[in-house]
Amino acid sequence: MRVIGLEEWPAIVAAEQPDILVVDLWASWCVSCIERFPEMVAMAGRYGDRGVAFMTLNLDDPRDQVGIDWANEFLQEIGADFPAYHLAENLTRSFEALDLLAIPVVLIYDGEGVERYRLTNDDPNDQFDEADIEDAIEALLAERA
Repeated sequence: MRVIGLEEWPAIVAAEQPDILVVDLWASWCVSCIERFPEMVAMAGRYGDRGVAFMTLNLDDPRDQVGIDWANEFLQEIGADFPAYHLAENLTRSFEALDLLAIPVVLIYDGEGVERYRLTNDDPNDQFDEADIEDAIEALLAERA
């Protein structure tokens, strides 16, 4: 994973244009993130040739080298061959800057770099799943047609 500061994030998103961009925000201590991640890898394979880019943004504490090492090994083991970033800021700062209450979160940007979907599990009665991610991707692809 490449370590980045929050100030670099907008340029990273912009660099993916004109592709639709799906970003998975996660950490090694987030069990639901880990359980769901293989499906993100599968989606990247299904949508990669349709103008949809995938990347991951890890939010492990930058002082937790064990967690970061585990996260890197995990990404390799499951075959996540899309760009992987790690925020250099601590968890509190990262959550504040990205306006997060919890993870996992999936952000989906349109081809102009505008965040169009923010899929969260903030509401325990309304959890997102892989179908929600694919529906959002398909909706943005349909707009292009």
